[in-house]
Amino acid sequence: MNFFVKSLVAVGKVFVAIVLLYFTLLLFYQKTLSDFYFGIALLVFVTLPTIFVVYFKTNKIFKIIYILILVLFVAELFFGLYRFYQKSQTQKAIDFINLEKITLNDVMGKKLPPVPDQKLNDSTIAGIDANKNGIRDDVELEIFKEYPNSARIRAAELQYAQALQLELTQISDSVTFGEVMRKSIYSELCIGELNGSEGSDSITTDDRTAKIDKLVINTSSRENAKAEIKDKVLADNLFTKNIEYSTPPDKIEPCDVNFALLPN
Repeated sequence: MNFFVKSLVAVGKVFVAIVLLYFTLLLFYQKTLSDFYFGIALLVFVTLPTIFVVYFKTNKIFKIIYILILVLFVAELFFGLYRFYQKSQTQKAIDFINLEKITLNDVMGKKLPPVPDQKLNDSTIAGIDANKNGIRDDVELEIFKEYPNSARIRAAELQYAQALQLELTQISDSVTFGEVMRKSIYSELCIGELNGSEGSDSITTDDRTAKIDKLVINTSSRENAKAEIKDKVLADNLFTKNIEYSTPPDKIEPCDVNFALLPN
C-alpha cells in the first residue's frame, strides 16, 4: 500500500512538471510580445520554483518565500486577466457605438416600429427598440409624428436621439464616454446644419436638442442613469490614471445621412 501511494505521488509530480512546462512553452510560441513576457514570468516565478520545491528538499523559509511569491504572481495574473476582460468589453462597446448610424431607411420610415406599451417601455433604462436601429420606439414615432413632411429634420433629430440612447446604455468607462460624446457632438452639429436648409423651421439648435432630451430622458430612472454617468467616468479616471482614448475617425460631414439625398 505504501509503495502504491509513493508511486502515485511520483506520477503526480511528473504530471505537474509536464503540465507546467507545456503551458510555459506554449506561451513562448505565441505571436504577441505580452504572451512571451508572461511565459518568462511563468517560467521564473512558477514553473522552476514549483519543480524545485516538488523534487528537492528545501527548508521552510524557502518554501514560505516561494508561497508568497506564488500568491503575488497569481494575484497579478488574475488582476491582469480582469483588466484584459475589461478592455475587451470596452472594445466591443466602442465597436458597437461606432457602428450605430442613422440610415436612409430610418429617415424615410421604411421600418417604423409599432407603438410600444408605455409602461413596459419605461420599466427599463433602454426601453423598447423593436426595429433595432438604436432609437427607442416611442421617441422615433414621436419625431415622425411631429415632422411627417421634413426628412431633414427627422434625420438630424433621429441621429441626436440615437446618441442620447447610446449615452444611457453604452457608457461604462472613460473610453466609451469619449466615443459617445464624440457622436453626440456630431449629432448636435448635424442639427445645426438644419439652419437655413430647405423645409426647416425656425427652432434653434438648443431648443431642438432640449426637446429631444425631454423625449429620451422621460423618467426618473433615466434621469438618475444620466446623472450617474459622470460619477462612473470620474471613478474610472481615478482608477486607470492614464486613459487612452481611441482616435476619432476623420469625418467632415457631421450627419449620418447627407441632406442632399433627402427630398425635403
